[in-house]
Amino acid sequence: MTSARQRRWTGWERALPSAVAVVLSLPCLTLGYFFWDDFAFLTRLQADPAAAFRYQPGSAFYRPLSQGLYFLLLLPLGLKGAIVAHIVNLALLVACVCILTSLVRSVAGSRAGILAGLLLAGFAPAAGLVAWASGSQDLLAMFFLLAALRLHHAGRTGWAVIAGAAGLLSKETIAVAWPVLILWDTLIGRRPARLRTPLLAYGGLVVTWALLHPGIRLFFERGFFVHERPGYLGFRNLAITMLNARRYLVTLFNLPATGWTTPWPWDRAPYGAGAALLAIAGAWFVTRTDGGARVSSEDAMTPRLSLWRAALIGALLAIPMLVLPSFIIQRWVSYYACLPALGMTIFLGVLLARTPAVVVYAALVTYLALGTWSRGVVDESGAMMTEQSFVAGSRAIRDVERGFRALRPTLPRGSEILVSVASSKMVSIYGMLLQGKAPRIWYGDPTLQVLTPETRFAGAPAEYLFRVTSARDVVEIQPDRIGYRSSRGEPLPEDELRAPIRTYARGLAASGETDRSVEILERLADGDPNPTRSYDLRLAAMARFTAGERAEADSLRLAAAPIPREYALDAIAKVKAEPTRSAELDSTAYWAFEISPQDPEAVRYWMAMFFGSEYYPQAADFARRLQTLLPGDQESADVLRRIEAQGATGRSRAGGSR
Repeated sequence: MTSARQRRWTGWERALPSAVAVVLSLPCLTLGYFFWDDFAFLTRLQADPAAAFRYQPGSAFYRPLSQGLYFLLLLPLGLKGAIVAHIVNLALLVACVCILTSLVRSVAGSRAGILAGLLLAGFAPAAGLVAWASGSQDLLAMFFLLAALRLHHAGRTGWAVIAGAAGLLSKETIAVAWPVLILWDTLIGRRPARLRTPLLAYGGLVVTWALLHPGIRLFFERGFFVHERPGYLGFRNLAITMLNARRYLVTLFNLPATGWTTPWPWDRAPYGAGAALLAIAGAWFVTRTDGGARVSSEDAMTPRLSLWRAALIGALLAIPMLVLPSFIIQRWVSYYACLPALGMTIFLGVLLARTPAVVVYAALVTYLALGTWSRGVVDESGAMMTEQSFVAGSRAIRDVERGFRALRPTLPRGSEILVSVASSKMVSIYGMLLQGKAPRIWYGDPTLQVLTPETRFAGAPAEYLFRVTSARDVVEIQPDRIGYRSSRGEPLPEDELRAPIRTYARGLAASGETDRSVEILERLADGDPNPTRSYDLRLAAMARFTAGERAEADSLRLAAAPIPREYALDAIAKVKAEPTRSAELDSTAYWAFEISPQDPEAVRYWMAMFFGSEYYPQAADFARRLQTLLPGDQESADVLRRIEAQGATGRSRAGGSR
């Protein structure tokens, strides 16, 4: 074979791992923005572009590159930016595959390098990073970590330090991989091994970063049990940690985390088959022989990394980056396995390079088949985040966006959008609308206020009350006439119509519009049977009482039929679970529903209810109240101790998506 042909085949060999990554990622390129993270980053920068580089007080993270600059560049593109984000993420994934291939090739030969690249390209969760704009955080961290290793290997320490710093400013997790960067020469057996310069350069970088990082200081000040909203960050218990660790370990080998019950994703199968053909072609190029064992001149000059050294490098990269999310992230997220996968693919690439060709072919086909199967992992409860979650989230938010635009193609600047959301489980429409403020991106207007009905402000230029049903139908409600119009023209069940109106009426009372609040609640009471009618009237009595109209309040409460104690307890709990902007109004619920806040058994009931539902601020409030009423009470003391140990801030009512 001529040298020219050798160079041509080498080019194909280098391109095939990237082609595998592209093929597997193709179905992810059409998704939009989804989950509250995408919208939260965009709307924060929409309101203040300089926020891209500022630390957000109270956060455990400081990622100005992946959460700041990245989304700042996407912001002018509006919703079309989502497609650009997927393309950029794919380019980052391809770059990671290329750098890993080059790095392993430089220490273990072409065969090991190409196989390692194919394994990373075929790693199932990697496509999820392309599917989600916020996957940029992991992709940028992977890219800069690999770049730092490759630059350090080439002797370019200064550039490696810059790449390492960029990686740390993309995602903090890669800090645990720093021993590999510092000890790289020793790990690969290079003589003489450089140690002092890497220790000073990279060690000084990570120490300086850790000392200056406000989130890390906050983490240690609060202790290991810190919980950041929406309550997924921090150690909770060993059982969750071990469960997540087992899932990540299984995922590293491209096995589905949910086991044999995982459905086969038929829509992903053609892409998996195409990737398998490309992988086999790549394996054939690097394993073909001329009557035995032909080795290129380049490979002949490459030091052959021993298997035990490859295993050590793989372990030092994979284990810390697997253990960290297992301990401090209280939910299993498939793409968290991508960083540990760097170590696994290095080791497996070197291992497979020492096996016969037939074993390589079988291993790659099995690996990619399992990877395709793993892309079918789904969890309707929302406790796990996978590629299927991303697909569902993208579809859901697009349905909701279309519903909003069908009802209101345009909105006046400064409009107040009041949203009530039915349970949406893993897709968390609540998080995208209320936490991420998605309508600001849909309408290109940072002045829009997106709130729950009970937290409305008075004086907005325009106000709209919406209900998003569990079927993702968007309904605009006219509270004053108890009417509505649906984006799909479908009927809305009475309870889904009237419940948001009651909450809105409480918001009116809290913002000083007492008369309108009472009128709406009395209109609701006219059409409601008991005990719901009694509930409406008692809410109206709360509004009058808070406004100082005691006689009218007493009259409304007297007009309300008696209700069972259990119903009254739950009614007060509902008010406390959905607080308005007026603590005085909310506290009037005790008077309106005729249960004393000094009743120990009632307080115990509310404490247990809120703690069990993870409404920790309310649970702590009632626990402290019970301690005052019954000094030394063991149950309330235990609740307070557990909340303090967890450092829990509580969850949003519908839960965040992440």
